[in-house]
Amino acid sequence: MQFSEKHKKLITNLLLAFVLVSIGFALGKHSVVAKTVNSNMTAASNGGRTTADRLVKIFYMHATFRCITCNSIESKAKQLVEHDFANAWSSKKILWEEVNFQENEVLAKKFDVAASCVVVAVVQGNDILEFNRLDDVWPLLEKPAEFDAYIRDAVKKALNKASGE
Repeated sequence: MQFSEKHKKLITNLLLAFVLVSIGFALGKHSVVAKTVNSNMTAASNGGRTTADRLVKIFYMHATFRCITCNSIESKAKQLVEHDFANAWSSKKILWEEVNFQENEVLAKKFDVAASCVVVAVVQGNDILEFNRLDDVWPLLEKPAEFDAYIRDAVKKALNKASGE
């Protein structure tokens, strides 16, 4: 099948438009200015607590484009925390925040993040006092009991530290 010159020109123009739109979309996605730790922490809800209160903040650090496994890790970890720590969750002693580490270079550098992970931190006001990056969520995802124990243990330790124990 042969295309006429008119069809070739139309196809060429459509492909060129597609490329230009794709480039524009890509540039727009990557032009986001990195947030600072303080603005990131301030923007998150603290549930009406005073800045003097210590609490646990769980960051789900992810890339701009997220795979099924990344979404599954976040979902399972968040469900576990909401269920197993329901009292601390409802009283805002535990907060959850999704962070795109490609856009928030400050937190990515602070937590030394190179791939999607869960970070459990003890925070006071706008300060991250200490944190534990849970890299093993990837290999443990297919082992539900171990995955749950891993998350549960990290959150318990952080809650104990936040309460001064």
